[in-house]
Amino acid sequence: MQNCKYICYILISIFLLTGCANSEDKVKEFFQTDSATQVREDYSDILEHLIRLKTKLDKRNPQEYNKKISNQIYHELQVAQNNITLTINKNRLENYDDYFKYAFDKKPNVQYRNDFLILGIYKLIYEAYDMKNGHQITALTYNNEKLQKLYYYLRALKWRIKTIKDTNGEYLFLTWQKNWQIEFEKRVKRGEEPSWEMIQNLKYIKSNQENILQPSNFSFEVILSRMITDVKNTLKNIGEEPVDVGIEAIKGLVFFI
Repeated sequence: MQNCKYICYILISIFLLTGCANSEDKVKEFFQTDSATQVREDYSDILEHLIRLKTKLDKRNPQEYNKKISNQIYHELQVAQNNITLTINKNRLENYDDYFKYAFDKKPNVQYRNDFLILGIYKLIYEAYDMKNGHQITALTYNNEKLQKLYYYLRALKWRIKTIKDTNGEYLFLTWQKNWQIEFEKRVKRGEEPSWEMIQNLKYIKSNQENILQPSNFSFEVILSRMITDVKNTLKNIGEEPVDVGIEAIKGLVFFI
């Protein structure tokens, strides 16, 4: 009778390990620690935020993304793959720093900045969370240095996206600015004297689509802040304290800016 009990245990174990579809993933998931599960949720949330960022960025900067590969990029982000590689002058860009280099290039004629920015962030996340190897059994297997770097880069990107301009003094990415603010700045640069009459005749003010009392659009910063918070939670889950540095340090140390 005792032998039958042992045989039953063995058969049940074999069934659990080999008898189900995707059994390897199920076994890993079964043995994951709570922290590792939380890390998995963190990077799932980050990818959702990144998809939202792409959607809003493309809508706000419709000339700055390649519509032919847009669906492909969305697919990559949704299924957590890393197959898209952009090419510049027949050179394939592999490293996320290369993508950021073109996204923040101050030359006015750089095409598809949105794509370089989104893919740069994605490749940085993909590497930091070791997504190529799937879900980890324990949170301790994640690389804390890569995650700290992701945390640092996202904070730098949040500031850089908001402030950087090209050599003509135009913002590389329109995010927080209202349309009337953009038009106002352009007209002043052309030498027009600022006045209340001029403001009233700005396209978006005159058509009542916007008014000067409306707050700036901070939704882009909110999305990036949520991504930063997710990485911060991940670092705490793997037993690391996020390293916070001031904005001046970010300005001086991030080489891609």
